[in-house]
Amino acid sequence: MLIRASTLESLPQEEVHVSTYRSAGLGPVYIGEVLFTGEMKLECEDVGAGYYIHIPLSGRFRSHHMDVDTVSDRRRSSLFRPGGTLTACWPTGYRGLCVRIDPKAVNAAVAGLVGDRSSRRVAFDPVMSFADGFGRNWAELLLFANRQITASDGLLSQPLVAAPLADSIVTGFVLASTHTHSVAPGTPGGAVRSRAVRAAIDLIESAPHAPLTLTSLADHCGVSPRMLQKAFQLQLDMSPMQYLREVRLRRAHEELRAADPSTSSVAVIARRWGFTHLGRFAALHEAKFAQKPFRTLLG
Repeated sequence: MLIRASTLESLPQEEVHVSTYRSAGLGPVYIGEVLFTGEMKLECEDVGAGYYIHIPLSGRFRSHHMDVDTVSDRRRSSLFRPGGTLTACWPTGYRGLCVRIDPKAVNAAVAGLVGDRSSRRVAFDPVMSFADGFGRNWAELLLFANRQITASDGLLSQPLVAAPLADSIVTGFVLASTHTHSVAPGTPGGAVRSRAVRAAIDLIESAPHAPLTLTSLADHCGVSPRMLQKAFQLQLDMSPMQYLREVRLRRAHEELRAADPSTSSVAVIARRWGFTHLGRFAALHEAKFAQKPFRTLLG
């Protein structure tokens, strides 16, 4: 069946022979899992504003975008960059992940990784490899997110888990793809100033329950993520996210001490502070406070 659309976002879903298992948004990332129950041919006037990646799970498909012909399979796939006409053909029985990433988030991730907050354009290679390295790791991260993303009681229902995961997916995409800044990212320039560390600490201490990420902390401080990371290492011998974990661990400990063991539990308090793995939380708590969290709760 031939489908025509102005952009990928304007596809007439009612005309597509597809059974969608999951589709949901995660901040700047959209993930959908599809199974085509009939052959689908697409002619698209313009890809649209986002970056689109199809990761085949079963079968392969052909595409032509920006003068590049690609056959995509489990080891490599097309990266549809913003703009440009697209034609593609998926066979009956094709199953895969459809991923869309907001370009603003991609640009911010690139700027953070290269220590450059300018708005210069980044050119991406039209094909991504999932055979090994960062590409394979990124595909596995997406598979995990896809399993969790629509579960109402899953990990991603917790903002403290969802926001960092979305941040990791975007950064992982930049690391896994090939682009004009892939080789030898630049070193952050300028002196590392303590005011950035102080601003980050103030935000973490005032809102440790918020879904903070390295990117959001750096934006708040007016520096690149790379610069903030280096500043924390130089001044505190830890990363910003390690500091955030320490603060959350301290707040969880304080709540355990104040809680009523008849109405509260270690698991509930741990999850409230972003610790989703109970065994790891127990180990961290005991190492920090020389007491198992259950004993702290009992008083």
